Amino acid sequence: MERRDLLKAMSATLSGTLALPDGIFARLAEPFDPKDLNFFRPRERAQVAMIAEAIIPRTDTPGAVDAGVPGWIEIIVQDCLPPEDQEVILEGLADLMRRCQQQYGTDLGQLSPEQQVAFLTKMHEDTLAEKQEARRAGQNPRRTFLEQFKDLTKFCYASSEVGATEAFEFIYVPGQWIPSMPLKEGQKAWAL
Repeated sequence: MERRDLLKAMSATLSGTLALPDGIFARLAEPFDPKDLNFFRPRERAQVAMIAEAIIPRTDTPGAVDAGVPGWIEIIVQDCLPPEDQEVILEGLADLMRRCQQQYGTDLGQLSPEQQVAFLTKMHEDTLAEKQEARRAGQNPRRTFLEQFKDLTKFCYASSEVGATEAFEFIYVPGQWIPSMPLKEGQKAWAL
């Protein structure tokens, strides 16, 4: 998928049904202070950065790490998610490391970017299949770790100054609202 297509898909996802708590919007209005980061352990923090960068890598536009996404994910998980969703994230990070060790015999950080994307794609497909199987068994499974993590990553990226101004088109005072604003060839998707 081309970067432009990815950005269009992200903006469509973000303008649709984003399953994040309302408290996130209030938290994003506050200044970010790295000293507030105390939810993840250092190894988990490094994993969060690697996964976020695999989801939105640096190309001709800044990636997730450039936009400060990993820190905002930690703040949101720590301050805005209910304990059961925090547990999904923590268990998901641990499960991800177990699966990576089983499949590659090493940590996620030791894989090439291409291997990281392939591994995360396979894990996402596997966990969605497990979720589907649970539905067939009459259970009502929660959203998977990667579903939540992808939403958090996209939300934090599109909400960041870097994402809104360098990866998307952004007009601070747009003058008028035009639904379905057309894009010119090569133009960035519109920021929210």
